Amino acid sequence: MNEVMSLLALALAPAIYLAIVIYGHDKYSPEPKRILLVAFLWGCFSVVPALALETWAASFGHGISTNIFKTAFYAFVVVAFSEELSKFLMLRFHAYRQPEFNEPFDGIVYAAFVALGFAAVENIAYVLMHGFGTGILRMFTAVPAHFSFGVIMGYYVGKAKFHPEKKNVLLLQGLLYATFMHGAYDFFVMQQNFPSLSILTFGVLIMSWRISKNSIAELKSDSKFRFHNRANENTW
Repeated sequence: MNEVMSLLALALAPAIYLAIVIYGHDKYSPEPKRILLVAFLWGCFSVVPALALETWAASFGHGISTNIFKTAFYAFVVVAFSEELSKFLMLRFHAYRQPEFNEPFDGIVYAAFVALGFAAVENIAYVLMHGFGTGILRMFTAVPAHFSFGVIMGYYVGKAKFHPEKKNVLLLQGLLYATFMHGAYDFFVMQQNFPSLSILTFGVLIMSWRISKNSIAELKSDSKFRFHNRANENTW
């Protein structure tokens, strides 16, 4: 029992840490914790439709293959698209509709919480199955990857909310860019027969992390509440 609890703590720790980090960035007009918790729980639930889609695809023989093109299809279309679509739907039909979603940066915050909910459930499954070493490895790879894919998606969802004339294009961009980065990450992870290619996993991780970092910085700097708060401070 103690070992199981330790593994659960290890599996949840990176998601909780990153949730605290992104919440700390939302300092000008923080989202209600209640709505963020619901977004996280919807992210947890998004594992279900994603797993159903992946299982359905597997019934047609799709999976990791020695054929690099089949592996690419599996990584980008079966795994990445199904998982990012599931997260996108939870984001689009819950958080997107909240009145508290009142600036573009909120798209990043809500998308990150949905992604971390998904990552938490996935991580629990992997860590309980494979143990402590897997938990340590995924703490620095898979969980931050899900987080960064969520931030990338949320960047476009946030812009879509406040640019209704380009809403559909921006929403699609968010889904497709997140899917592309996720697919590239998984594709290189799956290159068991080509170890030199699998090293590129870290390249994708670093790239997605830099993109997400820049996205956070841009939308934070553009926050209308940032200037509003400064104006209030100047009146004292």
